[in-house]
Amino acid sequence: MKKIILGVLLLTGAYSINAQVDVSLNPISLLFSNINASIEFGVKDDIGVEFSPSFEFDSYKVDDVKYTNTGLGGRVIGKYYFSPNKGLDKWNIGPYIKYGYGVGKGTNLSTKETVEVTRNRFAVGFYTGYKWVSRKNVVFELGFGLGRAFVNKYESDDQSVDLDDFPILNLDATGKLALGYRFGGVSEGSGRGGKRR
Repeated sequence: MKKIILGVLLLTGAYSINAQVDVSLNPISLLFSNINASIEFGVKDDIGVEFSPSFEFDSYKVDDVKYTNTGLGGRVIGKYYFSPNKGLDKWNIGPYIKYGYGVGKGTNLSTKETVEVTRNRFAVGFYTGYKWVSRKNVVFELGFGLGRAFVNKYESDDQSVDLDDFPILNLDATGKLALGYRFGGVSEGSGRGGKRR
């Protein structure tokens, strides 16, 4: 899986060296103990591909048990822009795929007993959003997606729980509220299909 994602990134990056590239961060994700960044390549005048790696971290205590959670994940969105004006901007829609892997560990501070749970989640769905681009190439994007988790499994040393048996728990949601910057792209005032810089 990692090799496939790396290959797609390299191919898309090589194709898009002189084209539009939007890089953004989702500052709201920090409130939920998550670091989330995005990079979007323009592959056509009205089509972009976005890659979003994420890292989650969390630590909290309940009575005498301390819990720590860490995880890695990624999301890929294919975006079709209905009426772009300045590169890839305005309303867009497209499919997404999302994968996440995490480890949760609970430690009893009195007895030092520990329990570890790993989780795997793979989901597919549809995303829609809106992107604003300023004259200074500052990017602001708001988006939301809804889909289904095809893999939703939790495992510990002595048991495994597959949440596929509970359809309501397999709903998947994804969102974006991000601020970033555009490198390259169309020249100002050239409009859709304009000359690349």
